Amino acid sequence: MLTEHERRAGDGAMNESVKRTTEDRPWETLGNQRLSRRRLLRGFGAGLGASWLLAACGDGGDGVDSGGNPSEVFAGEPEGIVDVANWPLYIDKAKTQSGEQYIPSLREFQRRTGIEANYQEVIEDYPSFLTSIVPQFQAERPIGWDVIVIGGRELTVLLANDWLTPLDPNLRPNFDAHATSWARDPAFDPGNRHTMAWQGGFTALGVNRNLTNGPITTLDDLANPDKVGRSAVGMISSEMPDFVMQNLGIDPETSTPDDWREAATWLTMQRESGTVRGYFGQNYIQDMTAGNTSVSMAWSGDIFYYSVWAGQTELEFVLPEGGGLRWIDSMAIPVNAEHPVDATTFMDFYYNPNIALMVTSWVLTMSPVDGVSELILSEADAARDDGFKGYANKLAATADNRFTFPDEEILASTSFARDLRTEEEREEWDAIFSPISQT
Repeated sequence: MLTEHERRAGDGAMNESVKRTTEDRPWETLGNQRLSRRRLLRGFGAGLGASWLLAACGDGGDGVDSGGNPSEVFAGEPEGIVDVANWPLYIDKAKTQSGEQYIPSLREFQRRTGIEANYQEVIEDYPSFLTSIVPQFQAERPIGWDVIVIGGRELTVLLANDWLTPLDPNLRPNFDAHATSWARDPAFDPGNRHTMAWQGGFTALGVNRNLTNGPITTLDDLANPDKVGRSAVGMISSEMPDFVMQNLGIDPETSTPDDWREAATWLTMQRESGTVRGYFGQNYIQDMTAGNTSVSMAWSGDIFYYSVWAGQTELEFVLPEGGGLRWIDSMAIPVNAEHPVDATTFMDFYYNPNIALMVTSWVLTMSPVDGVSELILSEADAARDDGFKGYANKLAATADNRFTFPDEEILASTSFARDLRTEEEREEWDAIFSPISQT
């Protein structure tokens, strides 16, 4: 078991440092737990029907009427409590010397702000989480959460219905100073009017170099039994249409039904080639790490964790020539939140680079905060000086990982998924692609 050396995370503006307790970091026990960190499931929530999806209330989509004037919503003083809903295993964890688990960044948040964070890992997938909160939105009642982490098509629903509070741009000094280029002004929320990125990542290919015949560089390699073998390729059913379109030279974000059918034709050809082992959800990683798949569509943080931190050096995350997909999970404040000032304080707090360091070095996804890679390198130097060479090497690899800290070239070669904004689009999409993975 790896022992984490004592770490310090300081705030330059406050000229303070935080000493983190030496703990055993249970890397080898995280494999199965990681599966619940992020489940990318398509859909808007079973059982609600689609009539409410774009039944926008308020002023037609900009959120001001429902959320209130930002200067009024955030005019009060913090109340000392913030209720936060997030995914499991999507924040830093540690143990005291007595074995008690805690979250260092939340402990530091309370110490510096005096605000207690009721942080709950209640989001198992976005569709079901959205289903659970829509009735409260429709009744114009608080949903019980001041900050939620949300993304994809479910975020589109919240924005379209004016169910998110517009943020006060005067209350985000850390974001303005430290947000990365990809976290600023996203297409789905111009000007970050309603959201701040929590973490991001990429969908491309996990490759087991021991099980492939030569490098995997193109989409067509996934349909070539001579390169990848038979019944040996994993496809993530929720994201394969967009991934295939990206690699066919089609922009998924602006794709049409004719483009969808072109992608479906390729996917049908691949299925008939005999290379596909299965169409997976988040459980693709089990077959990948067990050596059952030679190549699988994969999420960048998963492959990096297993290849570097868990020692499966045969695994590699590959962006094919046609590119891959990009995703962002964002923090947002629901309308009628009971503690909006505490909520915006919480959101901006995580754009302190030293706090972002705590999160990124644990979850290994794409940090929205500039300067974190340099801080991780400093941690690596400190670990090496303390005699923790192996741990230092892993930290250095984390800091150098181009998918955790992407450059503009990688960002330009990736696309967001197609946003299905109407019931008609969703039904046509499902009619085209569902039969492929269900055959």
